[in-house]
Amino acid sequence: MMGEGERDETWRVLKMFADGRFQHTLQDFPPTLQSEFHSMGASRQKDYGSLVAATRILGKEVFDVQGIGHLNFGGREYELLKIVSRPALSPYAVQVPICLVAGVHGDEPDGILAALELARRFAGSPQLLSNYSLTIYPCVNPVGYERMTRENGAGKDLNREFFLNSAEEEVVVMERELRAHEFIGFISGHSDYESFGMYAYATGAILSERLAKPALFQASSVIPINTDTVIDGHPAQHGIINQKFPGSLGPLSKGTTEPFDITIETPNLFALSKRVEAQAIAFETILHEYRAVAAEAVNL
Repeated sequence: MMGEGERDETWRVLKMFADGRFQHTLQDFPPTLQSEFHSMGASRQKDYGSLVAATRILGKEVFDVQGIGHLNFGGREYELLKIVSRPALSPYAVQVPICLVAGVHGDEPDGILAALELARRFAGSPQLLSNYSLTIYPCVNPVGYERMTRENGAGKDLNREFFLNSAEEEVVVMERELRAHEFIGFISGHSDYESFGMYAYATGAILSERLAKPALFQASSVIPINTDTVIDGHPAQHGIINQKFPGSLGPLSKGTTEPFDITIETPNLFALSKRVEAQAIAFETILHEYRAVAAEAVNL
């Protein structure tokens, strides 16, 4: 999946230049790269069914893959899935409920693939298995994923539709899921075609920034941190943004604990394999850091 994904990403990024999205054009690239772009065709499409198949074979001894709803578009039905870690065998175990969401924008496969990679790492880590109840929503926008577009099939940016009484089916399904569960932490993966480094949105609980900083630091071994003072139109410090756009997907505050809310953003202009690795490192670091913070609180 990764090899073909790299070709898809090469095509998608070059197409943005060909479509005049940037100051430079396709003609500014070496002739060999231009020829490669033209050889891949005027359009490309991914197969959501292949992603579903890859999701269903993940860590069967650790996870259950469950349907959460269906999306109907263009005469086809798409099943939306979640990956849920199985509960601990001991009735005395305390597992922190965390969710990871990816694929809200269909043209950001790094978050999707990093979510699946985190599932593999989680399945192989006794520490994480014993401490967390992990729920992963690997692809919220299946039509956008197939078309490699930011928007869904109806042309809507789903990350501006949440908690605003949207009728978009993907939004309705995810809002229902978030209302049904009380997650202590919310993590999401996105990418940015304008940034030259990684950064994070850290909102919600004060703890969010405490967890985001080491996540970016560890992932910076793969992709550097964006240290600009303004990122994506927001004030930023050390790669951290403390506000988010209205309509963005995030946790619902319930009970007495406000969930931490962290979005990891990787730059499109890096190879897909590096973006996936960086996001997976960041996701895993957040989980390990939360364990360390919880241990500190117990010892206070």
